[in-house]
Amino acid sequence: MGKDFGGRINVRLSTGATLSLRGTFNTNPSGQSNEAVVNQDGSVDRVGTVQARRAEISFADKGLDYDALMKSRRFNVTMIEEFSGVTHYYTDAFIVGDPQTNRMNGEVTGLTIAAEKYNRSDN
Repeated sequence: MGKDFGGRINVRLSTGATLSLRGTFNTNPSGQSNEAVVNQDGSVDRVGTVQARRAEISFADKGLDYDALMKSRRFNVTMIEEFSGVTHYYTDAFIVGDPQTNRMNGEVTGLTIAAEKYNRSDN
């Protein structure tokens, strides 16, 4: 695995739509989160919670129909990091959140991709 990050990231939905990422691309690639629970005797247990694989994104507002995006059928998402050579695949995905557009700078925030499956390839 390389030490390169950033650069151009291309986002394509299997619906044909593309997104021009702006400032945020955070991934939650695990299907489980863990929480520590402390017992009355001071011992610590772990509770695992199943979760969707996710990607928090912000992107440029280029006239996308947000109602159609939020109501769309599930789709696949491919994100290619040109600089690092890493490709992210989200399968059976949909959008969660509440889209918010900043009319001062044209940035869309408040959305996360949630998916049944996640894979990553390092080219």
